[in-house]
Amino acid sequence: MTITADSLFDEVGASYEAAFADNAPLCAFIDQVSKKLAPNSRVLDVGCGTGKPVAEILATASHQVHGIDISPGMVKIATSQVRGQFEVANMNTFHPCQSYDGVFAILSLFQLTPGELYSMIFKFAEWLNLGGRLALAVTPSTGLLPDKCTYDPTWDCVRMLGKYWMGNYTNEVFHSEDGWARLLQAAGLVLEMEPVDHIFCPTGNREYTHPEAQHFLLARKVEPQPLLGPYPVPIAEMRSDCVDHLGIFTDRFVSDDLKSLCKEVAVDGKKMLVLGQDSWSQYAGCGEFQSLPDITDNLPYAPDSFDVIVAPWILDKLPSLRQAIEKMTHVARQKNSQLVILQGAPGNEAVMHLNAAARSPRIRQQGQILQEAAQLLTTQGFGHISLKRVRAHYAFPEEDLPTRCSVAAECLAAITHRQHPNYEVIKHILTARLKLHFQGSAHAVGMDMVALIARSSDAEN
Repeated sequence: MTITADSLFDEVGASYEAAFADNAPLCAFIDQVSKKLAPNSRVLDVGCGTGKPVAEILATASHQVHGIDISPGMVKIATSQVRGQFEVANMNTFHPCQSYDGVFAILSLFQLTPGELYSMIFKFAEWLNLGGRLALAVTPSTGLLPDKCTYDPTWDCVRMLGKYWMGNYTNEVFHSEDGWARLLQAAGLVLEMEPVDHIFCPTGNREYTHPEAQHFLLARKVEPQPLLGPYPVPIAEMRSDCVDHLGIFTDRFVSDDLKSLCKEVAVDGKKMLVLGQDSWSQYAGCGEFQSLPDITDNLPYAPDSFDVIVAPWILDKLPSLRQAIEKMTHVARQKNSQLVILQGAPGNEAVMHLNAAARSPRIRQQGQILQEAAQLLTTQGFGHISLKRVRAHYAFPEEDLPTRCSVAAECLAAITHRQHPNYEVIKHILTARLKLHFQGSAHAVGMDMVALIARSSDAEN
């Protein structure tokens, strides 16, 4: 039976520091990165453990250290021996109240699922100031024994299921060196120095002496909006062919973030138009809303009709994005109105599985859609634009794994490809891939989205 990360690190406690803190190449790497940061930089240590050696090196260099770890025991030790702010937090759900000049994730990303790991790199980029640096220490998949590994084709990564580590069994994820470079690029980061490789042999703990390959990377944030990725964004115009109507909001869909977002924009007295969805009542908030399920480039409403227009996953469907944006802005109020566009976030698990299984037609590159929409909205007088990650997932509580995989495959395939001539083949491929997916995320398939919120340029601040 595998163990959760919080229980694992609470259990190993100080013995982890005894085994891993004495790592001269790692300490040299952290010291080198700390000198590239401006004096007194704000830095985040993700998975800080006991605070040694990473937080201690950074604090000694006079940087402002903020450390997070899922283990209360580890945080207690770090607080007692390193200068800085340390708190118990899960990196997957952590919401920083400030941005950082540096983010350090040192040997702390193994026990994420492939989808969580992909999204995590984008979150790191979101938390960084432009020009800020991300430092990673990982074990590359090329350093593993092949007979212990399971290849995951959806994410092009290697998984070790039930790996024995420090007296426990864990599920872990690994990318190759090239895979890590591609993932950093996708999040709008560029490598700033040649990666460092070495073999580390733990000392000070007789129970764990297995050597492991380690790969150190330093990247700098060069794209201001990671949520408009993955980068590089295709420069070709969007194709006119598209997938079936995107029926995203099934009875399996769960998102407290979306409900909160709708409450923010749909307050009392606001008239809202929801495009392309006929099941929106649970997200309507307090305002009056109309729904237009069947979307064309033309909207049958008079100018100045709505305070809020919500376009959830419809821009994939329309052949002319420019005309669609022009029509939406035409029927919006000229003052204090908002347009909310929802598309998939980079690394959206459902999209990744569907594109890998169906091959063609593919769900279009979401960052390309959002970037073009933002440019068009600005030219139409909606220049106050913000981006927000909206966490969501499809829930599959079925206990029997074959049943769960079959139900999930049916649900995902029906979202986009119900009319596809190879619909049954797509479901079969999804069923096989989801069996591996549910090894890490037992009852959910991620459906994270990006909300692009555009306000009219004369809106009140």
